[in-house]
Amino acid sequence: MTKRPTAAAQRRGRPSLARAYAIDKILLTVAYQLFLEHGFDPVTMEQIASTAQVAKGTLYVRYPSKEALFTAMIDAAIERWSKEAALQNNLLTDDIEQRLRHHARTIVTFMQHPEVMAMQRLLLSVSTRFPDLASAMHDRGYRYIVNLLASDIADAQHHTGASAIDPEAVGQLIVSSLAGYHLQAIGSERAASEALAFANRVVDLVMAARAAW
Repeated sequence: MTKRPTAAAQRRGRPSLARAYAIDKILLTVAYQLFLEHGFDPVTMEQIASTAQVAKGTLYVRYPSKEALFTAMIDAAIERWSKEAALQNNLLTDDIEQRLRHHARTIVTFMQHPEVMAMQRLLLSVSTRFPDLASAMHDRGYRYIVNLLASDIADAQHHTGASAIDPEAVGQLIVSSLAGYHLQAIGSERAASEALAFANRVVDLVMAARAAW
């Protein structure tokens, strides 16, 4: 089992900014590991505090409920995945087709990432009882990607002097197509190369309809 980080040997008194940041990072890392390992319901705030070796009061001051901690954990995970994806941004050019293909390939690659899939399963398990938790991934993940695509599309239309009618709708079309493919392919033996080929085909169709953007 992965060794969990702890906040042992804490100093008394108000922690410094660096120490406060370190405590938050430990709490979110421990929460992430426990939630993905056991699910949302079995994990308690007390268990998270104990595993992280943080006082319960320290945990509750930062996150007054398990739902608040869960949402913060999602934020942290998406930020981490976004930074990982951004490592390839040096490959981007000013060509909108190249940018869309790059983003589409990145999306399908991350959708097949074991951690992302585990998070999706976890969110599905609580979606009916805690719709706010399920919507957290949508608001922070889906919206982030759609806005990224819409921004690129709007910039491209501006540079060419064309009228960008609805860049957001185009971004939604791309993301929804890739997400739909991913959901219906779960459990199948389709290779990653097939998903990448589908992503390229989606961009082919979007580029063919550029006049309608």
